[in-house]
Amino acid sequence: MNNDHSEPKSDHPPRARFGGGGGSSHGGRSNPFNAIPPLTTGNIASPTTGASTAFGLGSGAFASFGSSTKTPKTPGTAFDFGKAAATVASPSTPVAKGDKTLGKATTATPSRPVSQSAQEAPAISGELSWEVPAPLKYTWVIWYRPPTSKNSDYEKSTVKMLRMSTAQDFVKVFRHLKRPSMLPTVSDYHFFKDGIRPVWEDEENKKGGKWIMRLKKGVADRYWENLLMALIGNEFMEAGEEVCGAVVSVRSGEDVFSVWTKNDGGRNVKIRETIKRVLALPPDTRIEWKSHDDSIAQRTVLDQQRQEKAQERRRTLAEEGKQPEKASS
Repeated sequence: MNNDHSEPKSDHPPRARFGGGGGSSHGGRSNPFNAIPPLTTGNIASPTTGASTAFGLGSGAFASFGSSTKTPKTPGTAFDFGKAAATVASPSTPVAKGDKTLGKATTATPSRPVSQSAQEAPAISGELSWEVPAPLKYTWVIWYRPPTSKNSDYEKSTVKMLRMSTAQDFVKVFRHLKRPSMLPTVSDYHFFKDGIRPVWEDEENKKGGKWIMRLKKGVADRYWENLLMALIGNEFMEAGEEVCGAVVSVRSGEDVFSVWTKNDGGRNVKIRETIKRVLALPPDTRIEWKSHDDSIAQRTVLDQQRQEKAQERRRTLAEEGKQPEKASS
């Protein structure tokens, strides 16, 4: 997509979510996602500050969970789920009362307090209800990588947040996640199938690659929402079997989307065309392919260059340290 710095007047027109029409996500069953309205969050008030503190959510990706004011774009220890679980165990926590209107929480998703407005279920019709779980075809996991140094281990700095196995799980999680536009620069969301780590070396990823799309600032929130809807709503159809996950990377001057696939070939062309369709991208949008082998080779070269620079710096410092000794002798 065009990477100029002019901000668009608005995002692209909204599309039908969760497959639209009467499509099916589960081979013959009526698609439960047709009953869910767009997950816009403009009218959702932020929870109380005390709730965020009680659950150890800090100031990372879930920081908007506990403040009525705009959250500073700074990383933090937002994922102390051990502390959160311990707090949930207490019958006096806000979750004991607040989560009832959202239906029974799954064991895969840690319970957490929600704001009064967030407890209000969307206007749902048809077969989807908060009392009867609507299972997704795949279980998905959301990961977050905060800004870190270049020398840090990528996988260790990428934190697994929550699992979603039903449509209700997804709605509850999505409502309280910061949007990409609210994340600090050089941070990432990873949305992957359960059991697949968001790293090139994972068994499901290592023979594949990714479709990359670079976006100018101001459009990432809507595109990210629509992409996640397409993934959980099985809009990739049979090609969805080869989709491992999706990533949004917040960078200075642009936001980068990538859809990871398990094979370098196969149904990749169909995956690319589905991305264009579900995001309603302009015809001239550039979506580039890059295999994970190429990414690994590029990283190896960069690591080698970094090591050479570090060695050169050490040699320079060592020589500078010897010069005063020669002058004094």
